[in-house]
Amino acid sequence: MDFLKHFQYFGVVFATSLVVATAGQQFNQDKLHWSSTNFKTLLTWEPEAGDPSYDVEYAEYDKDWLSAPNCLDIKETECDLTNILDPEKTYAARLKKTISTDWLANSEYFTPYKQSLITAVSFRLDARVADGSATLTITDPLTALYENGRLLTIRDVFQDQLSYRVSYQKVGSTRKKETDVDSVVAVVGGLEPNEGYCFSVAAKVLSRAELGAWSQQQCSKAEGPFLQGLRVEVVVGLCLLLVLILVVIITSVVCCRRRRQRRQQRTAQML
Repeated sequence: MDFLKHFQYFGVVFATSLVVATAGQQFNQDKLHWSSTNFKTLLTWEPEAGDPSYDVEYAEYDKDWLSAPNCLDIKETECDLTNILDPEKTYAARLKKTISTDWLANSEYFTPYKQSLITAVSFRLDARVADGSATLTITDPLTALYENGRLLTIRDVFQDQLSYRVSYQKVGSTRKKETDVDSVVAVVGGLEPNEGYCFSVAAKVLSRAELGAWSQQQCSKAEGPFLQGLRVEVVVGLCLLLVLILVVIITSVVCCRRRRQRRQQRTAQML
């Protein structure tokens, strides 16, 4: 009886080892790579010798494998799964040659919502340096996801999980300050009046440890005491007003001189 128990035990161990070894031979996670930016999600791999065709399957975590309909019998070494995956769910994928029944590799698990990279945002800077404040109007980046015929923005996807981090520093200084805002309009106060400042913005998702890519830096110019804080329209209006006043003064002086000359001529004729 003891011999039978030991035999069964070693049989189970041997079978388990065989399954693990076979899985290790079939599935190489180094061959398959996820690449996702703004929820455009690609699966890529290195080409096999002989330029074969490939089949790709994917599976939600703890679910059955499904064929990727746009990645069957393909020659390319990438598969676009953007429109197949639910961004909030976790998936794995696997790859094989079309003519083979053996799988070449499977991927690590991937969750687009948590792992898709976010590109740099764009923003418009309206700096009122005389008032010590600046307003940044941020544009939510578009994603590769569609809903009801329109492209979704990252705000559509992340909703109240999304905010923006604004980094700013005085021109010529290396000391940076940061503030987080929930909307696309960021008002930064507490700036030194009449000083130039540089600003950059990155997307921040509450459930992520890392920020999105930083935007290009935009800087405001320092202003002197004259006409500081005035809009272009106001400055142009003042210039026109000065020109008009100058014309009136010159016209008045010329008229006065002519009148004086006429009076002198009349006086001379009377004498």
